[in-house]
Order: sequence, then structure tokens, then C-alpha cells
Amino acid sequence: LFRISRILVIDDEADVRELLRDILSDAGHDVEMAHNGCEGIEMFEKQPYDLVLTDLGMPVMSGWEVAGKIRQMNKCVPIALVTGWNVVLDDAAMHSSGVNLVVHKPFQVDQVLNLVKEGIMVRDRLIAV
Repeated sequence: LFRISRILVIDDEADVRELLRDILSDAGHDVEMAHNGCEGIEMFEKQPYDLVLTDLGMPVMSGWEVAGKIRQMNKCVPIALVTGWNVVLDDAAMHSSGVNLVVHKPFQVDQVLNLVKEGIMVRDRLIAV
């Protein structure tokens, strides 16, 4: 069952932000973009999102810090880490960081779309609890 999702993409690299926006918009999602963690947090405070994709390695505020702040504001929104680093998270690390999903750069279109599907399932489980 597909439904339009509101997705916040936070990445300091314009080409990555725009690629994610294009992939997600083409799939029918409503996408907003932030160029750093601080801007992303401000946007998240002002309106609800169904899913947040945040880059791991950004200046000023890392993806870990973004995830922590968003998790404090909303326990039910899934957070996906987008990273070019070889990050492997076990369940404990993901739980403590507030991150639900990870996608590695370079990513394929289907990986991003599957990530959204997984994210919505995660959100529905979190809301049901």
C-alpha cells in the first residue's frame, strides 16, 4: 500500500540532496531539503515529517546529533542515516543513537525507495506501540 510521505532530507552536499529529492519526488513523495543539521532541526520543529534522511558526516552537527535531537522531539518518526562511510550498526547502537535505518553512498534508486518503504513500516510500528 503506497501513500505519499513527507520526507525531510538533510545533507550538506547539494548534489546528494538534489539526487535524493529527485528520486523521492519522482516516486510521488513530498520532499523538503535542509543543507545542514541546524536547518534540518529548525524545519522539523515547525512541521511534521513521516521520515528523515540525514547525512552522517556534516560540518557543525553530525547525523548522529541530528538523529538525537529529532528523537527527543518525536519518538515515532523514522530516521535514516545516509553515509559514504562504512557504518555497520547493531540493534543496540541504532537504539541508542535514535537511527532506524542506514543507506550507503553510492546508493541506487531502488535502495532509496526501499528505505522509504521500510521507514514507513517502522513509523507505523512505533506509532502502534
